[in-house]
Amino acid sequence: MALRFFRMALLPYHKPHATAAQRIAHLRARGLVISQPNVAARKIDTIGYERLRIYFLSRRQLGLPGRPFIPGTTYQHIIQLYECDGKLRDACFIAVGQFELLLRNSISETLSHSFGSHPYYTVGAFKDPMSNLKALQAFASVYEKSKDRRAKHYRETYGHPVLPPIWTMKEFLTFGAAARIFQCLDSSVRTAVAAQFGVGSDEVFTSWIEALVDLRNICAHHDRLFNRSFQKQPKRLKKVSVPGAAPNKLKAILECLDYLLTQRGIPSHVTQTAGMIIARHPHMNPAEAGY
Repeated sequence: MALRFFRMALLPYHKPHATAAQRIAHLRARGLVISQPNVAARKIDTIGYERLRIYFLSRRQLGLPGRPFIPGTTYQHIIQLYECDGKLRDACFIAVGQFELLLRNSISETLSHSFGSHPYYTVGAFKDPMSNLKALQAFASVYEKSKDRRAKHYRETYGHPVLPPIWTMKEFLTFGAAARIFQCLDSSVRTAVAAQFGVGSDEVFTSWIEALVDLRNICAHHDRLFNRSFQKQPKRLKKVSVPGAAPNKLKAILECLDYLLTQRGIPSHVTQTAGMIIARHPHMNPAEAGY
């Protein structure tokens, strides 16, 4: 009954379909300067109005009747925000990818050094038997789904052990799977991996990994970085005061990423790169980009 009442209290949705030309007319009526409406309409057809909507809203006076645009706002200003966001995603995705490969390799090398080629069946490599089971299930799932020729070769060549050695298995792991497996490992293993990246606390290191997985997924799914507060936030590594920025913002995550990559001898300067991208788009307020 409570659910039925709640649903009855909600408003029905009545907005009709609108063409790109109608969207342009609506935007112009709200004060957006559009010098080439036909070109703008084609852009909306290409990108999608809902994808651009967050950028439009950022330049509207939401407290005024009709929510008009800030005077002087042009369609090109909005497109510039969108394009800046895309370039930030690209730069972040590349840098996070570098760390992902390093993490998978570090997990593999640390496990194989201490527990041999097939650590999956060694309880001592994991926090407890249940963590061992969770990790084993994750490894098995990744291996079963893999179309990689190396996975096919192992399946067609070897009968035992069922899973390939960890140095081969690491190549099939997604970043998310690697992060979940890392959390299943024994504290000594996690600490050893974290130390390779100059982080003395596996708790801090784990929070950085989670934040980077979140960032990677946002970039991979072409979601927005614009005006985003991140749910997964990196803890502060006190000995080096990283991150220095607010932990729910993009800059904080990139500061952590720069530190991790620099510790492994392959600095990416992604924090600086992102700042330069923002600077080249003057209509992007740095705070809107998490800077």
